[in-house]
Amino acid sequence: MPVAITNLSSRAVFIPLNSGTNLRLSPGEVSAHVPDVELQGNSKIEKLLSQRTIAVAKATRSEKPIESGNPGGSESVGDETSSVEGEDASDKPRTRERRGAR
Repeated sequence: MPVAITNLSSRAVFIPLNSGTNLRLSPGEVSAHVPDVELQGNSKIEKLLSQRTIAVAKATRSEKPIESGNPGGSESVGDETSSVEGEDASDKPRTRERRGAR
């Protein structure tokens, strides 16, 4: 049965799986589907669970499995720009002016 691992800490966590691979989770990140046999009898995972660094839950259908083209397992987010009051929305590039010449 697939499970999902959540990083509850404020640091990145490297989780060694029984197959010999490592799973890296950023703070607050939830992993994609991981077979539960990867966690059985794994002392590192037991330690992380007892320290409440990670949480393991049954995977839901909405989570996508890790794809070979995306090793991090997280989806990329497109460019999202928010308009802030007072900003100039012109097409002119933003550059900084240098003070004095070197």
